[in-house]
Amino acid sequence: MRGNKEFFEELYSSEYDNIKRYVRRMVTDTNGIEDIVQETFFEAYRKITYLRTHPNIPGWLRVTAKNKIMKWEEKQRKYSLDFDFVLKNTESVGKGRTMDDFKIVEAYSTVRNILSDEELEILRCYYEYGYTSQEMAKRLGITETCFKVRILRMKQKIKNSLQLPLFVCVGRLILEILRFLGE
Repeated sequence: MRGNKEFFEELYSSEYDNIKRYVRRMVTDTNGIEDIVQETFFEAYRKITYLRTHPNIPGWLRVTAKNKIMKWEEKQRKYSLDFDFVLKNTESVGKGRTMDDFKIVEAYSTVRNILSDEELEILRCYYEYGYTSQEMAKRLGITETCFKVRILRMKQKIKNSLQLPLFVCVGRLILEILRFLGE
Protein backbone atom coordinates (compact mmCIF):
# COMPACT_ATOMS: atom_id res chain seq x y z
CA MET A 1 0.00 0.00 0.00
CA ARG A 2 1.29 3.46 -0.91
CA GLY A 3 2.20 5.89 1.84
CA ASN A 4 0.38 9.15 2.45
CA LYS A 5 3.12 11.15 0.76
CA GLU A 6 2.96 9.16 -2.46
CA PHE A 7 -0.85 9.20 -2.39
CA PHE A 8 -0.87 12.99 -1.98
CA GLU A 9 1.72 13.56 -4.71
CA GLU A 10 -0.33 11.48 -7.12
CA LEU A 11 -3.52 13.27 -6.13
CA TYR A 12 -1.86 16.66 -6.51
CA SER A 13 -0.44 15.93 -9.95
CA SER A 14 -3.67 14.36 -11.23
CA GLU A 15 -6.12 16.97 -9.88
CA TYR A 16 -4.14 20.23 -9.74
CA ASP A 17 -5.10 21.44 -13.25
CA ASN A 18 -8.77 20.50 -12.75
CA ILE A 19 -9.01 22.41 -9.47
CA LYS A 20 -7.15 25.39 -10.91
CA ARG A 21 -9.58 25.54 -13.87
CA TYR A 22 -12.51 25.24 -11.46
CA VAL A 23 -11.24 28.13 -9.32
CA ARG A 24 -10.33 30.26 -12.36
CA ARG A 25 -13.97 30.18 -13.49
CA MET A 26 -15.00 32.00 -10.31
CA VAL A 27 -11.96 34.14 -9.43
CA THR A 28 -10.13 36.52 -11.73
CA ASP A 29 -7.26 37.54 -9.44
CA THR A 30 -4.22 35.46 -10.48
CA ASN A 31 -2.70 35.50 -6.99
CA GLY A 32 -6.07 34.65 -5.48
CA ILE A 33 -6.46 31.67 -7.80
CA GLU A 34 -3.09 30.26 -6.81
CA ASP A 35 -3.71 30.89 -3.11
CA ILE A 36 -7.08 29.15 -3.22
CA VAL A 37 -5.71 26.15 -5.11
CA GLN A 38 -2.84 25.81 -2.65
CA GLU A 39 -5.15 26.15 0.34
CA THR A 40 -7.40 23.49 -1.15
CA PHE A 41 -4.52 21.05 -1.48
CA PHE A 42 -3.20 21.98 1.95
CA GLU A 43 -6.60 21.00 3.36
CA ALA A 44 -6.43 17.76 1.36
CA TYR A 45 -3.00 17.05 2.83
CA ARG A 46 -4.30 17.69 6.33
CA LYS A 47 -7.13 15.21 5.74
CA ILE A 48 -5.15 12.69 3.72
CA THR A 49 -6.15 9.73 5.91
CA TYR A 50 -9.83 10.57 5.43
CA LEU A 51 -9.38 11.14 1.68
CA ARG A 52 -7.74 7.77 1.12
CA THR A 53 -11.11 6.13 1.74
CA HIS A 54 -13.36 8.85 0.30
CA PRO A 55 -15.57 7.62 -2.57
CA ASN A 56 -15.34 10.87 -4.61
CA ILE A 57 -12.03 12.65 -4.08
CA PRO A 58 -12.37 15.04 -7.08
CA GLY A 59 -15.81 16.06 -5.78
CA TRP A 60 -14.40 16.60 -2.29
CA LEU A 61 -11.64 18.80 -3.75
CA ARG A 62 -14.17 20.90 -5.69
CA VAL A 63 -16.37 21.41 -2.62
CA THR A 64 -13.30 22.35 -0.59
CA ALA A 65 -12.17 24.76 -3.32
CA LYS A 66 -15.66 26.29 -3.41
CA ASN A 67 -15.51 26.86 0.37
CA LYS A 68 -12.05 28.39 0.04
CA ILE A 69 -13.34 30.68 -2.74
CA MET A 70 -16.20 31.88 -0.54
CA LYS A 71 -13.79 32.62 2.34
CA TRP A 72 -11.40 34.39 -0.04
CA GLU A 73 -14.21 36.53 -1.51
CA GLU A 74 -15.44 37.42 1.95
CA LYS A 75 -11.94 38.48 2.93
CA GLN A 76 -11.64 40.56 -0.26
CA ARG A 77 -14.91 42.34 0.49
CA LYS A 78 -13.85 42.88 4.07
CA TYR A 79 -10.47 44.35 3.21
CA SER A 80 -11.13 46.35 0.06
CA LEU A 81 -11.64 50.04 0.49
CA ASP A 82 -14.34 51.38 -1.82
CA PHE A 83 -13.98 55.14 -1.91
CA ASP A 84 -17.26 55.56 -3.83
CA PHE A 85 -19.03 53.88 -0.91
CA VAL A 86 -17.30 56.22 1.53
CA LEU A 87 -18.23 59.28 -0.51
CA LYS A 88 -21.86 58.21 -0.89
CA ASN A 89 -22.22 57.50 2.82
CA THR A 90 -20.58 60.58 4.29
CA GLU A 91 -23.43 63.05 4.49
CA SER A 92 -23.48 66.21 6.55
CA VAL A 93 -25.60 65.90 9.66
CA GLY A 94 -29.11 67.21 9.14
CA LYS A 95 -28.45 68.77 5.75
CA GLY A 96 -28.63 65.72 3.51
CA ARG A 97 -25.78 66.87 1.28
CA THR A 98 -22.64 64.92 0.63
CA MET A 99 -19.48 65.76 2.48
CA ASP A 100 -17.37 68.36 0.72
CA ASP A 101 -13.78 67.86 -0.34
CA PHE A 102 -12.50 69.85 2.62
CA LYS A 103 -13.99 67.40 5.12
CA ILE A 104 -12.64 64.41 3.23
CA VAL A 105 -9.17 65.95 3.23
CA GLU A 106 -9.63 66.70 6.94
CA ALA A 107 -10.51 63.05 7.61
CA TYR A 108 -7.44 61.76 5.79
CA SER A 109 -5.28 64.42 7.46
CA THR A 110 -6.50 63.13 10.80
CA VAL A 111 -5.45 59.58 9.93
CA ARG A 112 -2.14 60.99 8.70
CA ASN A 113 -1.69 62.66 12.13
CA ILE A 114 -2.35 59.35 13.89
CA LEU A 115 -0.20 57.06 11.76
CA SER A 116 3.39 57.37 10.66
CA ASP A 117 4.13 57.77 6.95
CA GLU A 118 5.28 54.15 6.85
CA GLU A 119 2.06 52.91 8.48
CA LEU A 120 -0.06 55.02 6.16
CA GLU A 121 1.78 53.62 3.13
CA ILE A 122 1.27 50.06 4.39
CA LEU A 123 -2.48 50.66 4.83
CA ARG A 124 -2.75 52.24 1.39
CA CYS A 125 -0.94 49.34 -0.28
CA TYR A 126 -3.11 46.82 1.52
CA TYR A 127 -6.54 48.45 1.31
CA GLU A 128 -6.39 50.88 -1.58
CA TYR A 129 -4.00 49.15 -3.98
CA GLY A 130 -5.19 45.62 -3.16
CA TYR A 131 -1.97 43.86 -2.19
CA THR A 132 -2.63 40.59 -0.36
CA SER A 133 -1.38 40.09 3.19
CA GLN A 134 1.04 37.51 1.82
CA GLU A 135 2.46 39.99 -0.71
CA MET A 136 2.76 42.72 1.92
CA ALA A 137 4.47 40.40 4.39
CA LYS A 138 7.00 39.40 1.74
CA ARG A 139 7.54 43.03 0.80
CA LEU A 140 8.18 43.96 4.44
CA GLY A 141 10.28 40.87 5.15
CA ILE A 142 8.00 39.56 7.91
CA THR A 143 5.61 36.66 8.34
CA GLU A 144 2.02 36.96 7.16
CA THR A 145 0.80 36.58 10.75
CA CYS A 146 3.09 39.40 11.86
CA PHE A 147 1.74 41.58 9.05
CA LYS A 148 -1.88 40.91 10.07
CA VAL A 149 -1.06 41.82 13.67
CA ARG A 150 0.56 45.04 12.43
CA ILE A 151 -2.62 45.94 10.50
CA LEU A 152 -4.78 45.24 13.55
CA ARG A 153 -2.55 47.44 15.70
CA MET A 154 -2.78 50.31 13.21
CA LYS A 155 -6.57 50.03 13.13
CA GLN A 156 -6.64 49.97 16.93
CA LYS A 157 -4.37 53.01 17.02
CA ILE A 158 -6.83 54.89 14.79
CA LYS A 159 -9.81 53.71 16.83
CA ASN A 160 -8.19 54.71 20.15
CA SER A 161 -7.31 58.14 18.78
CA LEU A 162 -10.90 58.67 17.71
CA GLN A 163 -12.04 58.44 21.32
CA LEU A 164 -10.55 61.89 21.93
CA PRO A 165 -13.13 64.71 21.78
CA LEU A 166 -10.93 66.58 19.29
CA PHE A 167 -11.78 64.04 16.60
CA VAL A 168 -15.55 63.82 17.06
CA CYS A 169 -16.46 65.41 13.71
CA VAL A 170 -13.89 63.58 11.64
CA GLY A 171 -14.14 60.50 13.83
CA ARG A 172 -17.54 59.51 12.49
CA LEU A 173 -16.18 59.24 8.94
CA ILE A 174 -13.11 57.31 10.05
CA LEU A 175 -15.24 54.98 12.21
CA GLU A 176 -17.40 54.33 9.15
CA ILE A 177 -14.26 53.53 7.18
CA LEU A 178 -13.14 51.15 9.92
CA ARG A 179 -16.57 49.54 10.08
CA PHE A 180 -16.50 49.13 6.31
CA LEU A 181 -13.03 47.59 6.52
CA GLY A 182 -14.49 45.07 8.93
CA GLU A 183 -12.57 45.59 12.14
